[in-house]
Amino acid sequence: MQTMDCIDARPRRIVTPMSVAGAGARAVHNRREGLAGSMRAVFINRYGGVEVLEHADQPQPVPKSGQVLVEVHAASVNPRDWLLREGRYVFRHLMRGFPLILGSDVSGVVVQSGPGATRFRPGDAVFGMQTAFGRMGGYAESICLDERALAAKPANISHEEAAAVPCAALTAWGALFRIGRTTAGSRVVIIGASGGVGTYAIQLAKAVGAAVVGVTSARNASFVRSLGADRVIDYETERFETLLRSQDLVFDTIGRGSLKKCSAALARRGRYITTIPSAKTLTQAFASSVLRMLRGGNAQSAHAVLVRADGEDLSRIASLMHEGKVRSVIDSVYPLSEVRAANERSRSWRSRGKLVLQVRG
Repeated sequence: MQTMDCIDARPRRIVTPMSVAGAGARAVHNRREGLAGSMRAVFINRYGGVEVLEHADQPQPVPKSGQVLVEVHAASVNPRDWLLREGRYVFRHLMRGFPLILGSDVSGVVVQSGPGATRFRPGDAVFGMQTAFGRMGGYAESICLDERALAAKPANISHEEAAAVPCAALTAWGALFRIGRTTAGSRVVIIGASGGVGTYAIQLAKAVGAAVVGVTSARNASFVRSLGADRVIDYETERFETLLRSQDLVFDTIGRGSLKKCSAALARRGRYITTIPSAKTLTQAFASSVLRMLRGGNAQSAHAVLVRADGEDLSRIASLMHEGKVRSVIDSVYPLSEVRAANERSRSWRSRGKLVLQVRG
């Protein structure tokens, strides 16, 4: 797949017979007949490697109270997708039962509203992510989502660009603003600056006037600068912990650091935030937060950011995208039938930006 080297490049569109003809005709017929029908989806019947991913028909979901049925045009691939596939996702017990359709982030068009759902109408272009209790479901031609988890898709971005946003950008938003309280003049370090979460984190931090240091490899240095980073540190030859001091926030988007490792680079009230909610990181977060409270805020603290399917925050991000202040960086676009390759690419941690599945052309 072609790598995107600039943030304003449109993702290469890949169209397959499955994504255009059969899926669209079946969806139109089902809507006319008022039937749930079937849809193409990627799902698992057991945990394991990419070989457990199946691409076949599944029943089309029916929207419940407060939900809308969305005809999926594109879905993104996130690390938690393959962590769930492998049986290692920390919240996998919330999604009991097989078959289990993977994927949480989608962009598409509303085709039906459930009881009490009034925010969107059929024909509205929307994007969003599945809630924690929604059993994922994004790797499919249709998905039911709580309307409160959705936002209107900006007209100036494609479905692929929109599908790339929810989990990654909302994770960055939660870390920077909900936990990190980033404002103009804040000093922010982003580890994994060229990855899916990192690319949004740089742009969001710069949108509010923060000073940003991106930690990445030398081959991605110019790319990270193009996103707005004020300084780039090559983790292969330098240690940011020895080069920086008095940083307000270290945002570890790949979960390989710790408060202890980053302490020297942080200010007295600085925060270390990780995207990996393991038992170890959650224990460290609790202990440091207690210490911070006991010292009246005069202590460093560790935090694990847990993404929230929040349509209001997503709408704020959508506004920034409409204004051209934030853009999706897409590494590769795969047809739904090539989901195994997309999962393997994600698991390599080598993608520059996001990986997207094209469900409909």
